[in-house]
Amino acid sequence: MAIYELPSGRLLRTIMHRAAVSAVAFASTGHDLVSGAVDGSVLVTRDGREPITMSTSPFGIDVAGFLTDGRVVAVDATRRMHVFEADADDQRRRNLLAEVEVPTRVGLLRPSQDGLRLITVPSYTGNTAPAVLWDLEHYHIIAKLEGNAGQVLSAQFTASDRAILTTGNEGIVRLWDGATGAPRQTYRANSRFFADTTLSPDGSLVVAGDADGMLRFWDASSGRPLWTLLAHKSPLIGIHFEGDLVTRGFAGDISRWTLPNPERVIEACADHEACGIVSK
Repeated sequence: MAIYELPSGRLLRTIMHRAAVSAVAFASTGHDLVSGAVDGSVLVTRDGREPITMSTSPFGIDVAGFLTDGRVVAVDATRRMHVFEADADDQRRRNLLAEVEVPTRVGLLRPSQDGLRLITVPSYTGNTAPAVLWDLEHYHIIAKLEGNAGQVLSAQFTASDRAILTTGNEGIVRLWDGATGAPRQTYRANSRFFADTTLSPDGSLVVAGDADGMLRFWDASSGRPLWTLLAHKSPLIGIHFEGDLVTRGFAGDISRWTLPNPERVIEACADHEACGIVSK
């Protein structure tokens, strides 16, 4: 596995697994990297250090990632979730903290900002099982986020971990309580699927990107649709706020959008199904 510098493309280092690499994730800050392979091995690579080898099962790793406190999570093909201690200052500390069974094979891991909870999203293989909310202090399931009629494509904590947003191929965005997993609101549209969604920084708008490259906006509290905008010519697969709204299309194009004041938009769209103009 090779790591390159951006934007120069310079090769920085090569990390050797004994088998094909099947999972890779960077930490949310810095350059720490966790990688898993089809032989069940998990490596944690810190800047300027040799990789730490984690002990795990002989089964292939489907997904791996970091928690905000530095713990490492890996889920294997037999639906076993392994949580490791991986101390940044002590290469020898790689203790297995927990090993629990997951209801389905996992395609995505989404930890909370405080590192106390985790969402596991099923693999995208026709699986219509729900995403699962986990307690990472006691390593048990808090709730299954049940209610979706199709595959769950994305999930994320939002509103400082107080809420969870999920999307899928049923054309609905769902809002859940971030602590209990209880359903709170749904946001509907005539769309084939939503690949990603986010909440505006002030919590007033839910924004999602659909299969036709359309951005859709709802009033977060009422679920009322506000306006739509054709943002990309390919399916919209990534969306987040970084000051402005940043979107990514399936074709690889990235756009940044300046939004009008959310309160004015909600007021102006109170009697309209879709309205509003944003600048690219």
